[in-house]
Amino acid sequence: MSEQLATIPNMNADQMYRLRMIQLVSRVTERAVRTWPLGEWALLRRVLPDGGSTNPDPRRFMPDKGSSLALDDLGFTPELDAIGEHFVSSTARFPVMSAAQNLVGAGQVQSATFQEHRTDVAGAGSLCRAALESSAKTIWLLADPSREVRRARSRGHTIRERSYQERFISLEEQILERRTGSEQASAYENFVRHRDEYNELQEAISSMPEDQIVKPPRSFEKTVEWSAKWVDENTPPHASEQLPNGLTLGAMSFYSAGSSFVHGFKWMTDYIRNDEDTLKIIADGFAAALIMTECAVALFEAQATHPARASVRENYPKWLAPTVMEWIPRYANG
Repeated sequence: MSEQLATIPNMNADQMYRLRMIQLVSRVTERAVRTWPLGEWALLRRVLPDGGSTNPDPRRFMPDKGSSLALDDLGFTPELDAIGEHFVSSTARFPVMSAAQNLVGAGQVQSATFQEHRTDVAGAGSLCRAALESSAKTIWLLADPSREVRRARSRGHTIRERSYQERFISLEEQILERRTGSEQASAYENFVRHRDEYNELQEAISSMPEDQIVKPPRSFEKTVEWSAKWVDENTPPHASEQLPNGLTLGAMSFYSAGSSFVHGFKWMTDYIRNDEDTLKIIADGFAAALIMTECAVALFEAQATHPARASVRENYPKWLAPTVMEWIPRYANG
């Protein structure tokens, strides 16, 4: 994902270094600025022409009636009543909402650089890696043109997600059993209700035929790779000029490097020796995570938009419009 920096003949080494630093700061800043509208989308707010944003409006952000995602949801799990309502769309939306918020956080970390005169590579790098991973899940969930495949992936994702939830449930129950006070009984009752609802959901999904359940790759890294390859095979018009070498290699390189920040591995320090190295890894992180997240938002909106309302809905950042418009027809009949 690293980009070739411009050079000017007859410049000395110090001038060349300053130019490279200016170019890197400019790239990082441009990418950080693009995170805020994505964050507003995640918070169910529309960005206004004057740069402000609306109050949260959940109804406007629901899939249009008759859209691909609305049809994915329709009658998906009628035996579960409210638990199954909007199942496919909500399962796909949450990861990219999380990704967008992580990117906003990374942008805020980077903006602090100008105030504090120091760069937080671990903070920005960790948040960009989290955004890359989460947005890749949304792409994996929604990319296939077949409604039955998307539904099967939603079921498989939910089963896989529960394997991480079970540990929390066990710990939360132990905490509530030790808690005292007037609110303990209601808190435990609420906990049991949630646990039973999710158990019901898991049992309903697990009882279905195997061919109606498609679990995601066990490794998050494999999901990132799968989604990055999908982006390369389905070039998003809004980012085509930003991907001269594709997304996969850059995304996987940064995801690997980012493990150092997330998991506390010191090997990455061998590759970050000065301010220029620091800015390069931050620029690469923003580039990979931003494009993956933008594509996930565009993919969700393409499937949440009824073709007849394509020019009306526009809940997303305006620069994503070419990609959304190109992807809408792919899912209009699937």
